[in-house]
Amino acid sequence: MSKSVVIYGGGVAGAVLATQLAKHAKVQLVSPLDYFEVPMAMPRVAVQSDYAHQAVIPFHSFLTGVDFIHGKLERFTGETGHVVSTDGTERAIQADISILATGSRYPSDLIRPIEGSTKERHAMFKSTHGAIEAAQKILLVGGGPVGIELAGEISESFPGKSVTLVESSSEVLKGTSRKTANHAVKVLQQRGVKFMLGERVLSPEPSSSQKAEAGQAKLSSGAVVEYDLIIWCIGGKPNTDYMQQDLAHLLDARGYIAVEETFQMKGKINVFALGDVAGIDEVKKALYVRGHVKTVAHNVQQLLKNPQAKLKSYKPKTNDTMMLVTLGSEGGVADIPPVGTVKANWFARMAKAKTMLVPMCRKALGASAKA
Repeated sequence: MSKSVVIYGGGVAGAVLATQLAKHAKVQLVSPLDYFEVPMAMPRVAVQSDYAHQAVIPFHSFLTGVDFIHGKLERFTGETGHVVSTDGTERAIQADISILATGSRYPSDLIRPIEGSTKERHAMFKSTHGAIEAAQKILLVGGGPVGIELAGEISESFPGKSVTLVESSSEVLKGTSRKTANHAVKVLQQRGVKFMLGERVLSPEPSSSQKAEAGQAKLSSGAVVEYDLIIWCIGGKPNTDYMQQDLAHLLDARGYIAVEETFQMKGKINVFALGDVAGIDEVKKALYVRGHVKTVAHNVQQLLKNPQAKLKSYKPKTNDTMMLVTLGSEGGVADIPPVGTVKANWFARMAKAKTMLVPMCRKALGASAKA
């Protein structure tokens, strides 16, 4: 195979694309992490750290036929990726087609670290579990799916703990219907979770640490919340700093990359950007990434065969309220258009809560069923 593809980012989009495109080209995967992690499983692994052995999958265990480079993309010119490896060496990478799937960066390393190894990720989950176990008063900041699911996991596994969730807007789970969101709140309130909505945390500053350190959170209303452990579950920002030097004009005010309906970067036939970094009109949800990957995989294969090929367009899931939020291992709540809110715990358990989609993701990557 004479054609080459380089993929920057080893999350859901990057890792799946690498396994699919390896049959059609020489593929390099560049990631500052040496593993793939099932992102939906993080709330579960935080309280059941042993589950990391299933949810955290080293690249070497499944990336066959792919050249893996453990490093960070520092600068992208549109033709060349300048990568700094974990040992500090720099290299310039070029390929027939470049794919940007670098995802989001978060204030908390618990959601996703900026860099690191499989061993370090296991240690972090073990440390987080210990911190949750040791803390009596736990403060969660952020009322998106991560904050709500983590509240569900903690209140299920550690029912005696005081859990408070602070959200800056007047409602939680903004990407779904109010009926669905209100049901999630009701279930958690019945377990004793306290909600403080329309409140910003003025101090302390967001931190990546999950150590059980007692403190006080000062809120915008003047209220003070005491805690033994604070976990930041606020949303991420697109990880696109590597565009600033040469291609800043292709970033919008929030840092998303301007793309065509084909996921090609504006003005660049041989560069694709998908997942969290793509500037398209839809809420960033993991369940949409499958559609991104399908479109990009098809388009890349077509371009490899014929530079003039007609490519597929992707239709953004604008104003789609679909969401399945777990509230622990035994259930949750879903919004399934056009049905609406599904409160049946058996459905949420079967669809997601039992495994947090780990077996499904392992299968999609071609990884063995069990680690």
